[in-house]
Amino acid sequence: MGSLGLCAAAVALPSRAEAATCADGKAVSVADIDHRFPIGTRWRFRVDRCAREGLVFTEVLFTPRDGVERIVLFQASVAQIHVPYDPGSPRFLDLTESASGLGDGALTLSAEECGDGQLYNGRQVCVQVEGRGYSWKMDADYALGQQITVWMSSQLGAYNYVNHWVFRDDGTIEPRLGLTGALQILAFSDDYLPFGARLNPGSEPTPVIGVSHMHNVYYRLDFDIGGSFNDAVDRVEYTPWLAPSPVSSCAVPGECAVDVTTRIATESTEHIEPEKFTHWRVRDLALTNHDGRSIGYTIIPESRGVWSGMTSAAEPWASGELWVTAYNGCERLATNNEAPYITPACTGGSFGTDVSSMVSDGAPVDGVDLVVWYANRFRHTVRDEDAPTMPIEWMGFHIEPSNFHHQNPLMASTP
Repeated sequence: MGSLGLCAAAVALPSRAEAATCADGKAVSVADIDHRFPIGTRWRFRVDRCAREGLVFTEVLFTPRDGVERIVLFQASVAQIHVPYDPGSPRFLDLTESASGLGDGALTLSAEECGDGQLYNGRQVCVQVEGRGYSWKMDADYALGQQITVWMSSQLGAYNYVNHWVFRDDGTIEPRLGLTGALQILAFSDDYLPFGARLNPGSEPTPVIGVSHMHNVYYRLDFDIGGSFNDAVDRVEYTPWLAPSPVSSCAVPGECAVDVTTRIATESTEHIEPEKFTHWRVRDLALTNHDGRSIGYTIIPESRGVWSGMTSAAEPWASGELWVTAYNGCERLATNNEAPYITPACTGGSFGTDVSSMVSDGAPVDGVDLVVWYANRFRHTVRDEDAPTMPIEWMGFHIEPSNFHHQNPLMASTP
């Protein structure tokens, strides 16, 4: 795998209009979704099935109640699943080197599994409209919300991944991955006890050790906030404030705080600092809402911790949580972004082979067509309940409107 540097330019890259839906250029159309919720908000998008990425969402548009329809994402998908085990090996890359991908591993679903939803793509993709509890409540007043859920279940080895995307009636998108199936790696020696947990009774002479590991799910989010150009990304961090405020001296550390916003000017690797509640906002530099503020969407991490992979150059793409790149139609996978995993149309073009090399030239990303790559990480510490079949665990994050509307999109618009 070429993990560093860029391929030498030899041919023109596909234009945005020519860019393939799938990394390998072979998309299977699933459905065109167009749903208006009873409250009046609306989602429109296309769903395709790809061998590697599984579900790929294209031209994702949202309309608030009594509002204007705008595009949020040109494309969104899983771009790699990296599963390194605690003893140091194996270190699976489930969309490329280690398995055939979420789409090729998709299972046929029963009508019961999809509930009141509709099955597509030979009964491999379920689309549901369902309740989500409160959308808001104030004193005795409240509203109950709804959401569109699109998902598939993929069997990759012993593991089963439920690739699950939620589109809420308030404009929020929630990508999630469910982890179930059976433990992929079992060991039969006490030498493995530091790296996992025993699953059989201690009285039995041969131990059965479930080996603990990480799940690092990389997402590719091709934002087009209001259009394909003139977007920017801001990092927002909670920061202690020591100067006096209007209501306090702020003399004691931790007494006062502010959110500090920093514009990301060039292609770069970003890190989560948990004590700073790090999050990122993608916004259009020209379009504003009714109150004159830039419309955008915020990426809200949901992580139990941060992880940097191996300290050597073997996994440079593991040493970050988010990457910002200028759009390149050939940059589709977070690792192994090369033949045979991507379309032959990209042969000889100039593009990064992983997210680390994609940002290595530091191209400008302020006011351009940009892509955000986010790594959602989950630590699987093995427990007795994980055998013989694992209860499902969910990992995910939120992409939510930030001034994309001028008020709560579930309320009637004001003049």
